[in-house]
Amino acid sequence: MGSAKVLCVGTADTKLDELRFLSESVRSSLTTFCSSSSSKVEVVIVDVSAGQKETESLGDFKFVTRKELLLCYSESVGENPIVLPDDRGKAVGVMSKALEHFIKKAQADGVLAGAIGLGGTGGTSLLSAPFRSLPLGVPKLIVSTVASGQTNPYVGTSDLILFPSVVDVCGINSVSRVVLSNAATALAGMVIGRLERFQESRSEGKKCAVGITMYGVTTPCVHVVKERLEKEGYETLIFHATGVGGKAMESLVREGYIQVADYVVGGVMACDSSRFDVIIEKKIPFVLSVGALDMVALGPKDTIPSHFQQRKIHVHNAQISLMRTTVEENKKFAGFIADKLNKSSSKISVCLPQKGVSALDASEKPFYDPEATSTLLNELNRLIHANEDRQVKMHPWHINEPEFANALVDSFLQICSKYPHDSDEIKTSK
Repeated sequence: MGSAKVLCVGTADTKLDELRFLSESVRSSLTTFCSSSSSKVEVVIVDVSAGQKETESLGDFKFVTRKELLLCYSESVGENPIVLPDDRGKAVGVMSKALEHFIKKAQADGVLAGAIGLGGTGGTSLLSAPFRSLPLGVPKLIVSTVASGQTNPYVGTSDLILFPSVVDVCGINSVSRVVLSNAATALAGMVIGRLERFQESRSEGKKCAVGITMYGVTTPCVHVVKERLEKEGYETLIFHATGVGGKAMESLVREGYIQVADYVVGGVMACDSSRFDVIIEKKIPFVLSVGALDMVALGPKDTIPSHFQQRKIHVHNAQISLMRTTVEENKKFAGFIADKLNKSSSKISVCLPQKGVSALDASEKPFYDPEATSTLLNELNRLIHANEDRQVKMHPWHINEPEFANALVDSFLQICSKYPHDSDEIKTSK
């Protein structure tokens, strides 16, 4: 395996000075940090220019030209040498794919220690997908003009950091100099810190990881589950089920971080139609409950659509209003869940709390609606095709009662006792 490398990525045809300054700053910070470390890291500049201007080198840095990047892409997909289209939008797409193939090869070769880039809207779009392809834990940072806006399309479920450029990425000035220097130092610190931790953790034992999604209104339940699982020797990974959280958990299932079991308590519908698909695909055993299906999260109260104004609304905070779900909606939820679970061949235990599914769904609380809750539970019990590996259990407790939390863990441990696994197979960040 070659020496560790950090990629500094940008469009040399339009951001040459900024790319040079960023690369020099990263190298300087790495040199400073490496003086007290056994880790040595090389900075490599990668040109992802989408225009016609060619750049062959940049100072004394190792430099990957656009031609080399496109050649790597061509070889990866088994095609003739790829030529950039004249249309800039299409060219950006091609360069993004080429960078992704290059990064995956560097990662597979075991030499990639981190990646940093810079750009405006186009550059951020070009870099973000390739950077997201890096595994969790590999430092990845983009200095971007859109870092403080709607970042989900760029970050997704990854640990990619968008670093606000404050000013446009256009020249080196008193502001950009500070921002780029700080970003470079941050990236260098993460790289050296991770390399040191990796060396120290090689001899540490690995634990089986359990994924948990939760909503704030199921916190008491999750705390009990977490404490008991950790006493049993499991590592718990908890995700806030606000939409991205559930997707992040499933991304880790796909990457192998959560291989042995997955337990879900949370807002199932804050998702898309692919919810549960990766768990089914990977045949991950799991325990499922229906926390927070009594509510739909909306925005501030004055932004609630007119057709919801007459519904039962609870103001959670200044940014989030909660709306009680109806009997008919709960029938749909049950149908969605049952359809997914009935396709699974993994071991499943569905645990249903008869006295309420959230902190707000209890006697004298805002969302207490026995008819809606019982409809949800009864429909699930009716629609899920129970068998030896797919069980549905009704429990006479509220979701936040300790007895219900312990019933969830009991079901989990029962499933795990039937599921052969080796904790050494749990994937760790490399």
